[in-house]
Amino acid sequence: MGGLFRLIWFIWVLGFIALAFAATSQLLFGRSENPLGRWVNQLAAAVLWPVALFSQAGRDSLRSRFRN
Repeated sequence: MGGLFRLIWFIWVLGFIALAFAATSQLLFGRSENPLGRWVNQLAAAVLWPVALFSQAGRDSLRSRFRN
């Protein structure tokens, strides 16, 4: 059972790193009216991404937050 939790933790960390990298990239290279606010919003989505996958509304929210 401990191995399953480690696997889930590892997948969550990899997803967070990938989404945080995408958010930071958009902060540095994107054109937004409020780049810092958008970055914080995207980091919040990066933390909660596994929970968002359980519903269609959550997946749509994740998709819309990371689009330009």
